[in-house]
Amino acid sequence: MKEEKENLEEIKKEIAIERLRQAPPSIKVSFGTADGKFMNRDEMIKQIQSDTEIGKKIMKMQLEYLKAFKKEILAGD
Repeated sequence: MKEEKENLEEIKKEIAIERLRQAPPSIKVSFGTADGKFMNRDEMIKQIQSDTEIGKKIMKMQLEYLKAFKKEILAGD
């Protein structure tokens, strides 16, 4: 069970990373930090790979987008 959960988390990371790799390298995103810093694509990928809190949020955001996309496709049938 634990191994399945770890595998699922690794798959989620890879999906999020591959989605980000499709974005232009120059893209910049802010996650509401007080210092107003923006992260580029590669920095976001590093956050996911390092399993940081911001990386987890980025991963969740990517997966939520895919879920919404799936709902939209199914609703269009």
